[in-house]
Parts: sequence; structure tokens; C-alpha cells
Amino acid sequence: MKKLIKLALLVGGVAFAAKLLEAKKAEWEGLTEPDVRAKLDARLPDKVPADKRAEIADKIVGKMREKGVLGEEAPTPEEPVSD
Repeated sequence: MKKLIKLALLVGGVAFAAKLLEAKKAEWEGLTEPDVRAKLDARLPDKVPADKRAEIADKIVGKMREKGVLGEEAPTPEEPVSD
């Protein structure tokens, strides 16, 4: 009986971890490049030099672009047409 309870807790823990990872992935999907860079800049500690943070952001943005999860930037608004 104890083994069954341990197995149930293990399976529950794995399922919880999988849902948590999926939620984190969904949180980052569809973000534009400036949004990703801003979010990374906020998450990386200030102890990391700026050039190293830019290098890390370049790698992450590149991987996101390869996977196709990087969002498109909004087109620039055109001049309004007056009547």
C-alpha cells in the first residue's frame, strides 16, 4: 500500500512539473523580440554584465526564431487617410 501511495505522489509530482513547464512555455510564446529582451533583462541579475546579458538574449531570441515561437512585431501604422 505504501508503494502505491509513493507511486501516486511521484506521478502527481511529474504531472505538476509538466503542467508548470507548459505554462512557462506558453507565457513566452508569441512575444516579440523586444518583449523577450525586456523580460530577460528584468530576470537576469544586475551582477551579470550588460554585454553578457545581450549575448544571452541573442542566443535565446535565435532559438525562439528557429522554433518559430517568436511573435511578429506589429506593423508600423501608416499615415491616416483624411477625407
